[in-house]
Amino acid sequence: MKILMFIIIALFTVYFLVLLRYRLVYPKTIKGESEIVYRLIDLGQKDFYRYSFESILQKKRVFLKNKSKNIEWLYLNKNDFNKLTPELPFVMKKKNYTIKFKFVIKRLVFGGYSCAKIISYEKVNHIPDIYKS
Repeated sequence: MKILMFIIIALFTVYFLVLLRYRLVYPKTIKGESEIVYRLIDLGQKDFYRYSFESILQKKRVFLKNKSKNIEWLYLNKNDFNKLTPELPFVMKKKNYTIKFKFVIKRLVFGGYSCAKIISYEKVNHIPDIYKS
């Protein structure tokens, strides 16, 4: 019984520390604007633990075409992600449009950036950037 209780406490502590690491933010907001880059296979971005944590919480990663304040990618909730990907990227390429959006993000206390919120988005008439890896 002691071993089971120790395991439960250890798992809770690890979860709490990870939650603190990726949710504790500074109050100052950062606004940015960029177009979306569609990556079909998302591997090797040097943040496996963050990617795994956000995937469990159903957040998705979006890559930015124009790096805004040294931000390469954003994590978005499911609704915001669906706004930026209304169709498959290849269908968007045939229709010759991509998505440009404005976002708000906060800096994390232990480094990195919080999950972003989409302020506005619009269709732009040119071919989207699509990468397979």
